[in-house]
Amino acid sequence: MDKRTIIVGDVHGCLDEFRALVERVGYRQGVDRLIVAGDLVDRGLDSAGVVRYAMEIGAEAVQGNHDAKLIRRRKHMLKAGINPNYRNPMHPDPDQENTINQLADIEIAWLEGLPYCIELHEFNAVVVHAGFVPGVPLDKQTKEIMTMVRFVNSETHHMMSLEMPGFRQPAGSIFWADIWDGKQDVIFGHTVVGREWIRAWDGVNGARCYGIDTGCVFGGYLSAMVLDPSIPHGREVVQVKAAMEYSHYGAGA
Repeated sequence: MDKRTIIVGDVHGCLDEFRALVERVGYRQGVDRLIVAGDLVDRGLDSAGVVRYAMEIGAEAVQGNHDAKLIRRRKHMLKAGINPNYRNPMHPDPDQENTINQLADIEIAWLEGLPYCIELHEFNAVVVHAGFVPGVPLDKQTKEIMTMVRFVNSETHHMMSLEMPGFRQPAGSIFWADIWDGKQDVIFGHTVVGREWIRAWDGVNGARCYGIDTGCVFGGYLSAMVLDPSIPHGREVVQVKAAMEYSHYGAGA
């Protein structure tokens, strides 16, 4: 059998579902390549366990916004531990603080060292957590864009923040994948595209964008896209259903 590349959507601390999906997809450690599309942590029952399991099975990952937030929080916690007068500027988050306290230094270092995108030249594809802004080469995309983007200005294509309250689409914006002009397919997470099935967008230059975050932590599914070189242009999807709703959908970005 040929070596496959397996890309898993946002795990968000759902260790049992992650294990089940790895088994269902038939991942062969040392043969296949397994990549998590960011946001390994937060909201689920065992974020630290997800990080450890990913490392144990030789998985790769791109860094997501929740992973980046955890790393920032740990740096502030370390400063506060040295200086009792130091005030952490981040809002308290018992879930993240508990995860940080469970992770060893080597596990934090692995998370911090994750790239923001991984190019899959053999499949003319790239894996990223959130997405890209059109009209900008991959090597010029910022980490903020790659971990956070959803909507861009419909005219300038600059990234736009969600409107509050309610995490709503900003006025005058369009979803970045609707106008993707790159020549590589993009496989991404971050945006829950539905809690039952992945979603695909046709790019303006023939490439496609695949959203694979199907809201496992919100009671949906954990999805994997399997790229198999023996199947030209093959994009098989394998899923497992969440055991429960761990977090209320719409509770945060």
